[in-house]
Amino acid sequence: MPKTFAELMEQFRNPGDTGIPETFETDLTETFNHELSIRDAAISEREQKILDAEKAKAEAEAEVTRVKAVNYDLMVSAPKAGEPANDNPVGEITEPVGIDSLFE
Repeated sequence: MPKTFAELMEQFRNPGDTGIPETFETDLTETFNHELSIRDAAISEREQKILDAEKAKAEAEAEVTRVKAVNYDLMVSAPKAGEPANDNPVGEITEPVGIDSLFE
């Protein structure tokens, strides 16, 4: 007995000596719906894989942007070659403050 939609359609086109069985319409409908459900499941699986890949790509791009920002901050804060190191940046407090200042 034919099982695929294509085989059932071939049986319809070329019924042969036995003719088309009485359950042909039901068989054709069930086979068609079954093949559609398989196809729809495969499509859903592929769409989920695509969504997962897009999410992973967005997360990777966000991480690259974060690392670039950190790298830029490090480059800007590093002393330039040939410049004297500034051990006492403007606004830095060199005297002890808080509890430490009470003991001096």
